[in-house]
Amino acid sequence: MEYYEGERLSHMGDLPKMAADRYGSKTAFVGMAETQSYSEFAAATSRMAAVLANDNVGVGDRVGLYIPNTLQFPSTYFGVIESGAIPVPLNLRMDTETLAYIVDDASIDCLIGSPLLADDITELAEKTAVSRTLVPGMNDPDLGIKNCSHLLADTPATFDRPHREFDDVACQPYTSGTTGRPKGVLLTHENLLTSLEAYDAGGNPIDPDKTGLLVLPLFHIYALNALLGSYLYNGASSVLLAEPDPEAILAAIDRHEITQIAGVPALYTMTHRVYCESPSDYDLSSLELALCAAAPLADSTKNAIETQWDVRLAEGWGMTETAPAGATEPARGVRKAAGCVGPPVEGLEVSLVDPETRTTRLDATAIEPPINHSDVDTPVTGEIAVRGPQVFEGYHNRPDQTAAVFDEAGWFYTGDLARVDADGYLWIVDRKDDMIIVGGENVYPSTVEEALYDHPGVAEAAVVGADHDVKGRAPVAYVVPERETTLEELDLRRFTIERVPSYAHPRRIFFVEELPRSATQKVRRFELEADLESRLDGPLRSSNRQL
Repeated sequence: MEYYEGERLSHMGDLPKMAADRYGSKTAFVGMAETQSYSEFAAATSRMAAVLANDNVGVGDRVGLYIPNTLQFPSTYFGVIESGAIPVPLNLRMDTETLAYIVDDASIDCLIGSPLLADDITELAEKTAVSRTLVPGMNDPDLGIKNCSHLLADTPATFDRPHREFDDVACQPYTSGTTGRPKGVLLTHENLLTSLEAYDAGGNPIDPDKTGLLVLPLFHIYALNALLGSYLYNGASSVLLAEPDPEAILAAIDRHEITQIAGVPALYTMTHRVYCESPSDYDLSSLELALCAAAPLADSTKNAIETQWDVRLAEGWGMTETAPAGATEPARGVRKAAGCVGPPVEGLEVSLVDPETRTTRLDATAIEPPINHSDVDTPVTGEIAVRGPQVFEGYHNRPDQTAAVFDEAGWFYTGDLARVDADGYLWIVDRKDDMIIVGGENVYPSTVEEALYDHPGVAEAAVVGADHDVKGRAPVAYVVPERETTLEELDLRRFTIERVPSYAHPRRIFFVEELPRSATQKVRRFELEADLESRLDGPLRSSNRQL
């Protein structure tokens, strides 16, 4: 728990000033060859808050942020919060129609954009009813685009922020929309700050002498709060990369002596592949910890990175709805295989329930080592349910969908399936909605994908369900081969069936150049399911042919 001006920190908008008081001239951010100290960052934040207030942006108004990982983002994000308004970080990789939907859904009347994305912000301004858009260096009165550079330069770096309660909404990020329309997630000051406290008390503490690499997009809650928020909370320095380019990542680690990097499996796979092409070009010896989240990591990739980069690669789990505190694998101590996301963070209750009935399989008090498996199904697997101050208020303007994921006792049912081991560590199994029921047997896509990753010629893999004339549903795989590798479908199916139960093997394997992914690099399975309709002539059929 941190204190500011003698009281517990209870407003996210006070975080920049608290950090400036403690760390002053210390470097807060490095981005595009520019540096910004903690004092300069706090001043820029207050200027942005004042500009918004002077432009009649009111308390509780939603303000859209269309900004990449540059120095503009942190001061804009915290400036909106300091002003009393609510930032809505927009996904830069979404199509304009979906972004226009979010702008309308959130009732955004003010956008703040980056001059690096001039064409995109112009198109978005044209397609929405936003009355004003603030972009440094841009001016188009017909579209309501105003150059805010001179406004920021001429505004004093002082601002008397309006009062906001601990449980008032502070931020409204949107889900990635991998299963449907994106939903606005209402995160309060309490959600965001208790999440930071939980990370600070967990197994991966951050010190002021550390330097983190912010390459994951800041419009996603993991980068926004777990990384950016944590670095500021603890006085670390952050290096911002606007694009997740593997060569730029490796060069930044070398040049800035990065001590901590966070990514998702696809980013680590791509970066490791580039590294292997010329390992002597990069000095990665400064790295102390690599963090991975958002999706399961292949065991082979994890082992290769830990060995070749001489760094601990720890996994974690969380959601936009938990700001995103959930579970974190400690940086020190016992090492476990890929897929282990560690114990729950401090202050968050976690239980495992039956995914259909929501009856408890393992309650929160039982998820403490050593776990006694004798009185529950073995293995102890179920849907993760969470309760605590980190859990969101609900979905914006969606009371029915909010009610569907909460119960009367305040438990949030995440839709993620996990098992817990004897040490109280969680292992993510899959999404409940992704499970494939094959002739009455439950098949988790991640299990089949892990078997495919065991093949040295497989770079990426994703498994979805397809209709089957006998089994009802059966797995089908999409595979991205390693470079300069030729794979045969029948050979890879034979390889897989030796590693999974016979009912779980993929009935078809399609080779593709890339997998469709969201901005957070999660596989968009619904696009693969739609693609199957053009590849399959009706339901899969049983065959007497032996593999």
